Amino acid sequence: MKSLFITNSGPNIGGGHLSRCFALSRALNSLGVGSRWILNDAARPQAEALGIADASYFPDPFSCGYLPARAGADFAVVDSYVPGADFYMSVSERMPLVVIDDLHDREVERFADILINYGIGAERGLYRNDECKYLTGPRYALLREAYREIEPAEGEYVMFVPGASDTTGSAPAIASWWLPDWGRLVIALGPLTPDAVIAGTRWAASGKINVKILISSPKFPDILANAGRVICGAGVTANEALAMEKPVAVFSVADNQRGLGKILERRGAAYDLGDWSGVTPDSLKTAISFTPDRAALRGLVNKRGAIVCADEIMKILGGSR
Repeated sequence: MKSLFITNSGPNIGGGHLSRCFALSRALNSLGVGSRWILNDAARPQAEALGIADASYFPDPFSCGYLPARAGADFAVVDSYVPGADFYMSVSERMPLVVIDDLHDREVERFADILINYGIGAERGLYRNDECKYLTGPRYALLREAYREIEPAEGEYVMFVPGASDTTGSAPAIASWWLPDWGRLVIALGPLTPDAVIAGTRWAASGKINVKILISSPKFPDILANAGRVICGAGVTANEALAMEKPVAVFSVADNQRGLGKILERRGAAYDLGDWSGVTPDSLKTAISFTPDRAALRGLVNKRGAIVCADEIMKILGGSR
């Protein structure tokens, strides 16, 4: 079988869509399902860093004109906030459609055979189409395969992850705020981070011996697994850190992230910094002393969620058109 992934990423979009699609593609690969990709031009650096090979790049990957005939793939996976109803309908007319959603700003379930929303607090009741099959909640978390086998350790450093692109320029800010008595800080910048943000982060951290900057590190999963605590956007990295059962403080930079921090804080599983625009040195200092409720954190996010998802997709589509 062959899957077709259609998604986007970039400095102004972030890297979450491509990261979770890649996690699902690798899980499907383990079941013998190959992957093709239709991506936007700006996604190329992240795709190459992930090792994605069979990809076509376009200015707009959601143009119906780029869609292959059904013979090109057995089913499609779409993950983006950009495409409209015409695009989803066009895909669903060609082949079975899997949609990854975390915002529910449109009724994408109208066109999907399978809908995945692995958000903490996500429920089947959000969606209306009874003919669609739903994989909801963190049991289906789309984490990269490296996290399935890693055994986390209790490290001493704080890891700060602004996302694949740092759309808000948070890394230079935290580097400038970080004080000598706050312990060691590792800032992990992603492959889509603009050069200006990298330069600004380095300048803000200059002379601070307790601040280290990493750029698109291939050892990212191990670094996260060995961190003492993690501060990150309320997206893919937050789920990775929660799966490692780390003390986590989350901030939001996009609409799809704004509810997660509140849910986690109510459960005692993480500290909610709110929107990045409201984060201050004082709130950051409070965040790095936060202690989670270990019972709430234990098993909250499934490290093997991508495999569970892939298994369910194959079971459902085994009898599809």
